[in-house]
Amino acid sequence: MNGFIAVHCGAGYHSDSLRKDYQRTCYLACRKAAEALVQGGTAVDAVEKAIIELENSPLTNAGFGSNLSWDGLVECDASIMNGQTLHFGACGAVSNVWNPITLAKQLCIKQCESLSLGRVPPCILTGQGAKTWAERMGLQIVEENNMISSRALRNYKHCKRKLKRYSVQNDLKFSPLDTVGAICVDANGVVASGASSGGVSLKHEGRVGQAASFGSGVWAAMSRDGLTPSIAACTSGCGEHLIRTQLAKNSAESLLESSPVIGLDKCLKEKFLESPFLWDIPERLGGTLALTFNPQVGEGELLWGHTTKTMCVGYMSTDTAKPKCVISYLPPKVESGRKAVVSGVPFKVNMQPAPVLQWEIKTEPHLNGSL
Repeated sequence: MNGFIAVHCGAGYHSDSLRKDYQRTCYLACRKAAEALVQGGTAVDAVEKAIIELENSPLTNAGFGSNLSWDGLVECDASIMNGQTLHFGACGAVSNVWNPITLAKQLCIKQCESLSLGRVPPCILTGQGAKTWAERMGLQIVEENNMISSRALRNYKHCKRKLKRYSVQNDLKFSPLDTVGAICVDANGVVASGASSGGVSLKHEGRVGQAASFGSGVWAAMSRDGLTPSIAACTSGCGEHLIRTQLAKNSAESLLESSPVIGLDKCLKEKFLESPFLWDIPERLGGTLALTFNPQVGEGELLWGHTTKTMCVGYMSTDTAKPKCVISYLPPKVESGRKAVVSGVPFKVNMQPAPVLQWEIKTEPHLNGSL
């Protein structure tokens, strides 16, 4: 199957010394997603494969190598949204699941099922309950310490030492590189979006960020009439800022304006930087990766925008030989958290005949002795 995939390694600050490493990470994630599409996978499958690659990298703050909480533990958030069914699956504060994005995908898929006794399938699970559910699904469960990378441990000890010397308010700055994400459109015109995050360093135990919050970390909606474009977005930055402003949903829907570039720029300005929900925040730190796609002609636009110093992005079509990976910068002398920069590129997808959307309802067998 043909398609187009785009990924990001966070909106924050990417050091020049690690620039090639970040770009290579995006490169590998795009290749994994493209392989999934070529082998017949859906947009949801491709998003999962891309984010698994990002989670498995010790360079990113997602899955293995995530930032550590105040108690020195990894607690991951992740989510996936299927633009065809509009179903959403997410997990939060998960410590033992090797790839949280796979847990989120399974929760998304299970939304189509009907449980016995009128029960409703969960779309968001956290903590121990998420681990138990993942075990039942056969996902890879590991010891908590296996999720901690040497890099994350060094950063944790460094932050703890700084806290002994300085106050958090005046001297300690935490990196907003708290999320990785991916968006995809396949040859059926189906769009999907996913995100995964380890959260900010030294976060409180049980904290859930935008990567597991509906409308804040991911958004995807497929064209229903063939006339309105399909849209998808995933975000990065300071989770609390993104939750308050539901940046993923607002970013995606802003692309439906006459010009997607102007729409996204306006969204970041009016619904993020000037948002009344962030009235008490001096630095509004966020970024978004989004696409709009016209299934009638098989053409779309990929866009990214951020208020942070940098944002690392990778993208490719299954028709191209290799991904393109870039690091986007705020203009020189522009203060982060106060202005946004928006960029983008067009893309094409060789379409297959439009699929017929079928709603398959499955029912669990009743338990012995139940009505």
